[in-house]
Amino acid sequence: MKKRITAFVLSLFLLSIISSGSYSYPKFAALYGEKCSNCHVNPTGGGMRKPGAMKFARKTLFFRFLKQANASTNIETQISQGISVGGDMRMLFVDNQVGENLPHFNSFFQMQGDLYLNAEVNDYISVMIAPGLYIPGNNIPNNPLATKYEIYGLISGIPAGIYLKVGRFIPNFGIKLPEHRAYNRQFNDFYTPYASDAGFELGISPDFGNGSLTLTAGVSNGSSTNAAGQTNNNFDFDTQRQFTGSLDFRWQGKKRKWGLGLGGSFINNPFKYDPANGTDAIRKVAAGYVAGGFMERVAIMGEWTYNRLDIANATSTRFDQRTLFGEIDIRIIDGLDLKGQYELYDNLANEILNRRRYSFGVDMFPLTGLEIESIVRLVKEPNGSDI
Repeated sequence: MKKRITAFVLSLFLLSIISSGSYSYPKFAALYGEKCSNCHVNPTGGGMRKPGAMKFARKTLFFRFLKQANASTNIETQISQGISVGGDMRMLFVDNQVGENLPHFNSFFQMQGDLYLNAEVNDYISVMIAPGLYIPGNNIPNNPLATKYEIYGLISGIPAGIYLKVGRFIPNFGIKLPEHRAYNRQFNDFYTPYASDAGFELGISPDFGNGSLTLTAGVSNGSSTNAAGQTNNNFDFDTQRQFTGSLDFRWQGKKRKWGLGLGGSFINNPFKYDPANGTDAIRKVAAGYVAGGFMERVAIMGEWTYNRLDIANATSTRFDQRTLFGEIDIRIIDGLDLKGQYELYDNLANEILNRRRYSFGVDMFPLTGLEIESIVRLVKEPNGSDI
């Protein structure tokens, strides 16, 4: 099938109702060489922010000429002793002009609606509940885009940053992006932020000098795609378990003149591919990333992911694919960033399925808690249908 160039005009409107600020913004960690747990209640990032992160947002994420208006945007997340609430709402307007003889898509779309409730039982134990909305038209069983919700208990506050998370949560894999259809998530069974899983995760995150290390290991039910091509991103209904491991290094220069991050993640997920015929399969996904920040003005991130699926059928079928993701953010003034992205999906068995996507735009925070993002996307793909 002939490939086409497709132009997308995307305007993202995000209102952070009480707390957080979308699912996760790894560009901030890249800018300052910070680890995710410095800003988020979740040790691996995403979701509800800590009070220190809210102070950072009030200090940095707004237009200076609206300073007087921003003085009234204080967001208080704690509603009683030990109990905090937060939330995210993101609405998307899409104008998708795909060219001659193809449909023109123009619509508003509710991308995210999450509520966070964190209860601190004591200095070491807390419970996080994070339900999300059902995406219209996707509220069917086993659909990975149907909803996102997390509920887990967390033991933390132990020396060296040791923690234990138990419950339903998003496995700690790769760079956590707010766009759930980024190629390095969409084509690797991680429809961030919607795909979740259940199990436990153990982590350690010591600080040393101007740097930090974070090592996590988790065991969960896993996800699967059966012989009919149906995906179950909740769990795979068998006795085999998924292992997820991640390693992350962060360094911070003096006076925050620069920051550097390096890391990698790995998944080993055995599952029943065709239970009726006793056919097993195993999916292995490896990812490596690099991130850098300069003068608190420029953030650069990149991630490479390799995905292999081995099916133990009569022909020992194997599928290999890889994805690449790159992003640069340039702060023009406080509250205004220029943004560029490059994405690649490479189906190593069938070149005609390959895709490339280039994104350019601006990211604005007029007031703390309010984000407006406008992006133009050029997509090279098989059918010009992706949004």
